[in-house]
Amino acid sequence: MYFEEFADNWKATTKGRTVSEGDIVTFSTMTGAYNSLFLNEEVAKKTDFGGRIAPGLLTASIATGLVYLLPQSPFEGGFIALVGLNMKAKKRVRIGDTLTCSMHVGEKKERTENGIVHLISDVLNQSGESVMEIEHIILVQKKKEK
Repeated sequence: MYFEEFADNWKATTKGRTVSEGDIVTFSTMTGAYNSLFLNEEVAKKTDFGGRIAPGLLTASIATGLVYLLPQSPFEGGFIALVGLNMKAKKRVRIGDTLTCSMHVGEKKERTENGIVHLISDVLNQSGESVMEIEHIILVQKKKEK
């Protein structure tokens, strides 16, 4: 999407994706996040979580991936770069949870040839509970005048 396409009332909701054990094991192994909360059910059962949970960065990665799948993805077309990312974990995510992402435009700052757009996302589980808030700060190109 180009800067001009991010109207103040722009909103989008993604399809869902279920978090699997393979997602958690692969992510933890790939990143070196060998935390017992993610990989050891016996240890994790003894915590306040009552069992294994997904890493927060995995949740943010899945949510970002869902945004890429939108018919009109903010990360295509005029997208130049992700320049910032803020996230706030609100609730644990477990194996078998299905996540969707509901997003809208926050702040916008126009520049000469491009602009900065803050996309605010609410990541929801299958029960409609908010599990994470994410702010993607992206640099996007303006449409070229013909």
